[in-house]
Amino acid sequence: MKKYWKILLTLILIAAAGNLAGCLPQFCDWYTDHIYCLIEGSLSRLTAPVPVAVGELLMYLGVVLVLFAILFLILLLFLRKRQGFRRFCRGYYKSFLMTLVCVVFVYTFFWAIPFRGTVLGKGESNQRTAFTFDEVRALTLYAVNGVNAAAEEIEIAENGKVTFPAAEDNDPKIAAAMQALSGDYPRLNGYYPPVKTALCSDILERMHIGGYNYIYTMEPTRNKYIAPTYLPVLEAHELSHHKGYYKENEANFLSQLALSQSSDPYLRFSGFYDMFRYLQDSYLTAQDDLLTEMTAEGKLNLPEYHEDMSKEEFYAIAQARYKILVEICGEEPQLSERAGLIIDSAYQIEREIYNADSHPIDEMPAVQEAIQTTADTGWETQERILQENTYDGVTLLLLQYFDGKLY
Repeated sequence: MKKYWKILLTLILIAAAGNLAGCLPQFCDWYTDHIYCLIEGSLSRLTAPVPVAVGELLMYLGVVLVLFAILFLILLLFLRKRQGFRRFCRGYYKSFLMTLVCVVFVYTFFWAIPFRGTVLGKGESNQRTAFTFDEVRALTLYAVNGVNAAAEEIEIAENGKVTFPAAEDNDPKIAAAMQALSGDYPRLNGYYPPVKTALCSDILERMHIGGYNYIYTMEPTRNKYIAPTYLPVLEAHELSHHKGYYKENEANFLSQLALSQSSDPYLRFSGFYDMFRYLQDSYLTAQDDLLTEMTAEGKLNLPEYHEDMSKEEFYAIAQARYKILVEICGEEPQLSERAGLIIDSAYQIEREIYNADSHPIDEMPAVQEAIQTTADTGWETQERILQENTYDGVTLLLLQYFDGKLY
């Protein structure tokens, strides 16, 4: 057997063995803690000095190689009698095959195995999964109070604008906040590469993607069109992935928790505000569940709306219902006016950054449709893969973490 085929077969067998071992979550946790950490720490140091994402350039190169593979296959139909061209195609397709196998090999050990570990690498959890409305409310109040307190430390100009720190100024603060959690989550210790700006940000924006990791080069990247109130928690989210926490609920949890405990008000605002955005739905769901249960038990009888009621009757019923809800559930946690001004200023900055660039894709309806179709398929596929570990799953992790701390 020629050396080429021996190498190819060896890579395939090792990748297959790795995927087979990846069926054991305990192995995946051990591998991520002891082997993956060496890979990400070493490789990210090599790619960090390059100002653009090497992984993104390799992605474009991969597209070109695929197009050439298709082109050469078509030409081979017409030039198959030319021995030189056949020899060239044989070499090209052997190299192409080796590249594909290497892609699968790296994918297995750089992503597939770490992803298949247990949530937060803690092993099988026996923590409770059901929480009362009062507990959800306590956590929501904690997030709201955190946002409002951080807002008091952030300066707002007379014109309502806020001067936010540059992304590169936040990098060491984010790394420090993440490392501060390494006592409980050891993978967060060690080196943190800079989060690079994606060249394809215009496409990412249309696909509703804030950032992603190039696992082949260990480079976390960000979409440039991101509001500065969200940017720190987005970068912390991508760095959590980089450190081996590849499930979305894990990355949301670690980014929110780390930044909410930072000494920097901008980072705290970002962490607490992202925490609040996710808790809002859980709060309303828990409130509805409580009211439904009380109604079923005959402990609650809310005045009902009815057809043909006058505007005065409608408002009277609405006020009566609201009064009863406040007596049972308390006032709904609200962000302060100052926090709202900071959020508005951040989104205005985001729009200004977007509007400052030209967007040729706006004039390409077919391209826009293809991007949207790809995005829809990608998000649906991700949700099926993640199952209960989607972004929204962060609320359960937060409730479990603060169990015994806030309630």
